[in-house]
Amino acid sequence: MVAEPRTTPCKLLNSTSPDNLIANYMVLTQIPKVGFKTLVKTAAALSCELYELRDQTQASLTTIGWSGAQIDALKGPVIYLHRIKYWLSQSASHSIVCFDNTAYPALLRQISQPPLVLFCAGNVELLEYDYLAVVGSRRVSRDGQLNTQALVASIVTNSQLGIVSGLALGVDALAHQICLQHQGNTIAVLGCGINVVYPARHKALFAQIKDVGLLLSEFMPGTKPEAHFFPRRNRIISGLSLGTMVTEAQIKSGTLLTANYAIEQDREVFAVPGNIRNPNAKGCHWLIKQGATLTESVDDILDGLGLAYKKQAIDKEQSIGFVKNNKQSLATDLLLDSVDYDSTPIDVIAMRTSMSIPDLLATLLDYEMRGLVASTSQGYIKLRE
Repeated sequence: MVAEPRTTPCKLLNSTSPDNLIANYMVLTQIPKVGFKTLVKTAAALSCELYELRDQTQASLTTIGWSGAQIDALKGPVIYLHRIKYWLSQSASHSIVCFDNTAYPALLRQISQPPLVLFCAGNVELLEYDYLAVVGSRRVSRDGQLNTQALVASIVTNSQLGIVSGLALGVDALAHQICLQHQGNTIAVLGCGINVVYPARHKALFAQIKDVGLLLSEFMPGTKPEAHFFPRRNRIISGLSLGTMVTEAQIKSGTLLTANYAIEQDREVFAVPGNIRNPNAKGCHWLIKQGATLTESVDDILDGLGLAYKKQAIDKEQSIGFVKNNKQSLATDLLLDSVDYDSTPIDVIAMRTSMSIPDLLATLLDYEMRGLVASTSQGYIKLRE
C-alpha cells in the first residue's frame, strides 16, 4: 500500500494554478522507462514530494540511478502544456487531481499502478464518496438490460453507493443512465481525452454526467481513443470502487479484464447469473465458479461489502400505488402474478386477470414506472414482486 503524501500543495489544479506547478506534475507522465513505483522510490530517497522531483539536482538524480535521458525528460519542456492550460480555462468545472493532492481518491491510491494525474470535468467533490463499479457487455441482451436496470436502481435507492462505469455502449451507459434517473452519484472513466466524446452517440449522456456527475481521464485533453487505452481505463474503474458488479459478459472481454483488476486490487466481485444459452452469460458464470459472489439482489452486494444500510419499510400495496379497497388489492396481486419472468403477451395477461385491455395497459404502465415490470416487443416481463 502506498503511503499518504506528507504535504498537499493544493487540493486540485485549475486555470488559476501556476504554470510551473502544472508542468511539474505533467512532466512525470512523459519520462521514458520511469513508472509510478520508480517515481515514488525516487521521491522517498530524496525526501521530497512527487511535484518537487523536477526541482532536484542532476547530481542527486544521477546518484540514485537515473539515466541522462530520463533526467533530460524530467527537466525538459512539458508536451502540450498550452493544450492543458486552454482546457482548464474553458470551464470552472475543469480541474486536475494529482496523486499527492488531498482530493485524490484514497481507494485509487492503493492500487499498484495508480494514475499520477486525473483530468476531471464535473463535480470533483464526488471523488469523496463510495462507489460500486458496474460493467458488462456492449451488446447486452434484454435480460442483461433488465438485470442492470433493476440492480442499479436498487443499489442507488437502498444504499449510499454511487456508480462508476466506462460510458461504453451497453451495460456501462445503462448503469450511468439508471443511476442519474434515481439522483445517484455517477463517475464515468474515459479511455480517451477528457474532452473527447466516445462513442459519439453518447454525446447527450456525456454532457449530462459532466453537468451533475463527474468525468475522469488520465489521458491528455484531445487524446483520441485507442484500443490499448481501455485496459488502462478499466483498472481505474475498479480501483475507484469498493467492488465491481458484472451483469453480463463474454469470456474474452474487457469486462472480465475489469473484474480481474478488481481481484488483483483485493476488491469484491459480484456476478449476475443469466440464461445458460446466452453466450454473454458465460463470463458471469465463470466468475462465479472462480469465487465471485452470485448476485441476485442488492442484499448480495451490500452483505458482501459489509455496509450497513436501512431499507424503507413500505407496505406492498403502497409500494405499487394501490391503497383502496380489498377487491382492488386482490386484483393488483393477481395482475403481478399473471406476468412471468419471461415475456408474457398482453392477451395472456388479460386472460389470466379477466381485466379489460384499457385498464390492464393503464395498470401495467404504472407498474413499469415503479420498476415492477418492463415492456418488450413480445409483452411484459416481471422484474420483482
